[in-house]
Amino acid sequence: MDLSVAAGQSLALVGPVGAGKTTVLRLVAGLETPTDGHALVDGVDVAGLSVARRPVAAVFGRYGLFPFLDVAANVAFGLRGGAPELRGRAPATPAGQAGTSRRVREALELVRMGDYARRRPPQLSAAHQQRVAIARALVRRPKVLVLDEPLGTLDDEGLRVRLAEDLRVLHRQVGVTLLYATRSAGEASAVADRVAVLAEGRLVLEARPADDAVARSDGAEDHTDAVSTGDALLTEDDGTDAGAPAA
Repeated sequence: MDLSVAAGQSLALVGPVGAGKTTVLRLVAGLETPTDGHALVDGVDVAGLSVARRPVAAVFGRYGLFPFLDVAANVAFGLRGGAPELRGRAPATPAGQAGTSRRVREALELVRMGDYARRRPPQLSAAHQQRVAIARALVRRPKVLVLDEPLGTLDDEGLRVRLAEDLRVLHRQVGVTLLYATRSAGEASAVADRVAVLAEGRLVLEARPADDAVARSDGAEDHTDAVSTGDALLTEDDGTDAGAPAA
């Protein structure tokens, strides 16, 4: 497949299990190495860069929060081996501690979790844990944020769509380029500026989310036919993307 995403834009990859969504995200994040082709960020091939040196932050699976650390400590952990300007600096120094604390507070406020800084993950709902995981990614101040089915643990489709809309608002506030994978067309339509429908490792449709309320609220799961679901819920892309490709 051949995809480009303008700086600051959000792109959702939608399709059934095995369509290739996670593989694409892992290639961008550095968890897989392409056998052919390139993964470019700001025009630079990042295939040779380690995960820590890429301007990419990712949230995969069940968030990976440490249950024995409070929310603030979980978010601060995102700076270890991450932000280039903080790597190698002794966090025990007053300057290092102050800088880390400030960035943690800013990240938690962005996801509206500032009041939960001293709670531990087991004390939080799944939706709140998801916000903490995103804060831990954003604290690195990445150019590209990768989210792989971040709402996949929630059974309520309506709740998932509402939380996806919250993510869309957050994305606009932060301005980071967003790559988002989901099996739900409704969720994809709620969160993304553009949607790429995948099936069996191939890009079968690239489109813009439909503006009508039905497409955003129904959000039928597309486990069986990604092509037909994409055609039903998405309008065709007019191809007018502004800005230089970011990923």
